[in-house]
Amino acid sequence: MKKREIKVYNELFIKRYSKKQLEDKFDVSTKTIENTTKLHDDIVYSKKLGSYGFKDLLPKYISYYNYFVLFQDNFSNPILKKDFIKITNQLNENLDEIMIDTGKLSKLSQKIIQLNIAINHNCVVKVNYQGYGKPKEEKYIQANQIVVVGSIYYLYITYDKRNKKNIGEPRQLTFNGIQEIEPIEYLTDISFKTHVEGNAFGKYNDASSIHLKLQGSSAHFFKREGFFENPNYKFLSEEDNGDINMELFYNNKIEVIKLVQQWMPFIKIDDSSEEAQNILNDIKKNYLKLMESI
Repeated sequence: MKKREIKVYNELFIKRYSKKQLEDKFDVSTKTIENTTKLHDDIVYSKKLGSYGFKDLLPKYISYYNYFVLFQDNFSNPILKKDFIKITNQLNENLDEIMIDTGKLSKLSQKIIQLNIAINHNCVVKVNYQGYGKPKEEKYIQANQIVVVGSIYYLYITYDKRNKKNIGEPRQLTFNGIQEIEPIEYLTDISFKTHVEGNAFGKYNDASSIHLKLQGSSAHFFKREGFFENPNYKFLSEEDNGDINMELFYNNKIEVIKLVQQWMPFIKIDDSSEEAQNILNDIKKNYLKLMESI
């Protein structure tokens, strides 16, 4: 691939471009843009949309740089993630010219690339989805954001008007449950893309919160591993004895139960709300069931 062709190709991962936008972007004539885009059958022009895009949601190639940017959230450790982003940005001039054959990537990588383009290009897609323990369903969705929790990928979506139910409602889908992806329609009057903090249960701006006290080894661990860099863990104060008061933002009480059970007895629910008491009662029940099984 020629250098200008690669540059246009890389730009199309970010969004669709009109001829005028590409002219201005690269400071060249319309004829040059037309000749450049004709060099690769992956790039097509839509008269209906008035813009260039990829022929398929899975282009034949992706640059090393775009691949790294797309998968940088694999770093669950926030400190390493910051280093990775710095290194990637420094190497940008070299990595954006090295192209990867997408046909040789894993099915998971291919789905992530496809749905990232669907987000950036505002493409309604039809997917076959199978949730855990549920039958396969056909869903029409607007993909909004890819989220990584640990090593598991989730997709924040909004149900499209073509869907049989839940039209306009937000949901979270696991990538492992998405089995087929088919482009349906590109929209120009809406932006699908969101950038919100969240997890497998949803966005943190819809979340509840609870106050916890970290003691001993749990307080030391949270500080050492940089947990307070994450948006769902809010540092409040540190006491003279090293205990840490924090606020945990959550979408499902399972998140709180799991954390408290993991760190017992070095963590305390320091909250008098009714929801906090319900969570505490659930933890007590789990403990009693465990003891009965011994």
